[in-house]
Amino acid sequence: MTTIFFAMLRREVQEHKVAFIYAPFIVTIVLCFVIVSVYFGITDIQTAEFNFSTEIYDEDYQEAMLQASPEAKARVIRAGLTVLALPVLITVGFGLLAYNLSTFADERKDRSLIFWRSLPVSDLTTVVSKILFVILVVPLMILPNIILLQFVAVMSASIYFVSNDIVSFGYLWNSYIITDWFRVIFSLWAQALWTLPIFTWLMLAGTYSRKPVLGAVVPLVATVVLEGIIFKTNYILEFIVERIGFWSRSESFPKKYEEIRVVDVPDIYLLFSTPEFWIGLIVSALLVFGIVYTRSTNNDYTVE
Repeated sequence: MTTIFFAMLRREVQEHKVAFIYAPFIVTIVLCFVIVSVYFGITDIQTAEFNFSTEIYDEDYQEAMLQASPEAKARVIRAGLTVLALPVLITVGFGLLAYNLSTFADERKDRSLIFWRSLPVSDLTTVVSKILFVILVVPLMILPNIILLQFVAVMSASIYFVSNDIVSFGYLWNSYIITDWFRVIFSLWAQALWTLPIFTWLMLAGTYSRKPVLGAVVPLVATVVLEGIIFKTNYILEFIVERIGFWSRSESFPKKYEEIRVVDVPDIYLLFSTPEFWIGLIVSALLVFGIVYTRSTNNDYTVE
């Protein structure tokens, strides 16, 4: 069974390199070029909400950097590196949206479902392999891009600091902890579990609807509208909105963070202690049952 799962996961990786390997890597390279360009004085980015420029490093800012405590310095560095990685995460997010909608719809469209049914692999095994790909494998595929982006950012900033006598070369490296990579991957795995109800719902739409996008959107809109009319509540809409966002910034998460940051590992245990997390897993399990049942009884191999 383990061999079968590895083979199926390897197939998913091979078939979706563009969305989860090439696209994030291209975005990462572009971001690296922008970071290097800023620190070498080629360009800068200044908007009302965001300022990424070497002009901020005046005497007052330099003094604040020198006086900052190790904890404050690490917090700022972690927050900055997390913000830099957001475009990569958004790119992968769109890739996951397309993957979940199309993964079961495509096999109906090109009639490959007939071939897969001829193999000694159950529908449950196939569905679980795709869910494991989304939850476990995709975050691992993102991690090298985040590491590369962080390395380029810290190296570029360090060269700029020492070249302009702002702080020493090791100023950032002393607070850049490699173990943070484990915090990143665990946080991404937790995010995948948190968003799993959305993923499984999109997969279900691909198993039964000839138009997966409409199959995913129309029932949700109708349910939200009916809930508002009949019960005067909006629990379903709130559930959907929370699952799309970061789990550490949801209203149901006990701790409140002012800044965007990679959470601490104990926060993940705190997430597991919330009833909202387990409600999401129960909903996901029911949707998985629906996917398996619909796929196993599906004799309509056409998708528009």
